[in-house]
Amino acid sequence: MTQDNEEARIIVPSHLIGAASACEILQIDRSTLSRRIAKGSIVPLAQLDGPRGVFVFDRNDVISGSLS
Repeated sequence: MTQDNEEARIIVPSHLIGAASACEILQIDRSTLSRRIAKGSIVPLAQLDGPRGVFVFDRNDVISGSLS
């Protein structure tokens, strides 16, 4: 699903990472990542179904800083 101001893009499965890897790249704590997601300053690529609702990020977005 894309937001109104986004274009569709190709997702490369090998570029997908979880929250732990995103935190490592960004050098932030998991609680900081959670706060930034809740505030909207970091937008994950997706949130998976399930009891924990794991967040998924594109490694290139995390490295380039284009998460918002």
